[in-house]
Amino acid sequence: MSAAHFRYEPLGADQFPVGEGPFRARGLAYDSALKYVDTRLRGGRAAFLEALGPGDPFAPYYDQIFLVTGDYDVSPLVRLYVVTATLQGVPVGRFIEERSRWSAESTTKGLWRPILKASSPEAMAESSSQAFNRFFQPCKAEKITSQPGHFEGELSKIPACMSGLYCSSTIGFFAEAVEIAGGKGCQVEMGRPSSDGELAGVSLQRVRFVATWR
Repeated sequence: MSAAHFRYEPLGADQFPVGEGPFRARGLAYDSALKYVDTRLRGGRAAFLEALGPGDPFAPYYDQIFLVTGDYDVSPLVRLYVVTATLQGVPVGRFIEERSRWSAESTTKGLWRPILKASSPEAMAESSSQAFNRFFQPCKAEKITSQPGHFEGELSKIPACMSGLYCSSTIGFFAEAVEIAGGKGCQVEMGRPSSDGELAGVSLQRVRFVATWR
């Protein structure tokens, strides 16, 4: 799927109070992203907050301790990724893919090792779908079919305005996790999104994807 079909637009504070949006992410994503801002972004947290601009409704949300197993509103995370990618001069989709690759490397050896421990690339691909379901509620990742060197799956119940977060995260995480499990040159291709109803007035989409490796 062309990157033009990806969207990275967080739900506004006029739709849901910040922190109370219906789409959630594990605190591990915030913890990792803010560590990146603090240690690798030129100017650190101060530069990031300055880039948000005065009165940005998301700014106070970052001033908390994020528990890695906690459950948090995903919209401020999308805003964080967009602003940080802009400051770094890279497309936001590529930035999220790279961060997701790093996340796969750390989580398969850390907190989520029991979930992501797999004996083959095919088993790892299926385990990665399970990890997605724990990481991004109420969105879903499901296996359609799996065979040696090939996995087809589907993301569903993803908010259309933030579809890029889930698709780019899947591209990066799946590719790295499969390679950690022994697959070579894993490539993940996203299909064209289709309508999947709505939740709390937010339009949802579903997207099929194919992962291949040697």
